[in-house]
Amino acid sequence: MRHIRIGQRGLNWKPGAYDALLEMTDSSLLAKATVWAATEQACANQAFNINNGDLFRWSGMWPKIARYFEMEVAPPLQMPLATVMADKEIIWKKMIAKYGLAEHTFQELSSWNFADFVFSWDYDMFADGSKARKLGFHEYAETEAMFIQIFEELKKQKVIP
Repeated sequence: MRHIRIGQRGLNWKPGAYDALLEMTDSSLLAKATVWAATEQACANQAFNINNGDLFRWSGMWPKIARYFEMEVAPPLQMPLATVMADKEIIWKKMIAKYGLAEHTFQELSSWNFADFVFSWDYDMFADGSKARKLGFHEYAETEAMFIQIFEELKKQKVIP
């Protein structure tokens, strides 16, 4: 069986990153919040933190993502994804051919340096969204469901097998 790994930064790798408490913001939730803030008089000239409303740790989320792709979880790599993935473009091209995927280049679909940045936070990172709730924005997105929905859409668009 194939293994799925989460990348960590090389020299700046921080062991706590896999267990830090984090939040996400679904793009459709952010779009709804933007419309709400632009049309609600009480929101004029204000800034808001918008987040899904739940918290997670990669140590808990990564196994769920692995299950979705029918893969096992391997321990985190202690090297940059940018390094790990540097020679994988040929594999991507083979996947396009094998699975009939849309002709996206490897560079169009990946930002390994950004992923390395995100996966290196070794501290709890979340913002207080209560200001928006107090003014009437109560939308919520479950982060695990958000990931599954993203993967399903990518499959539908033939970006991933």
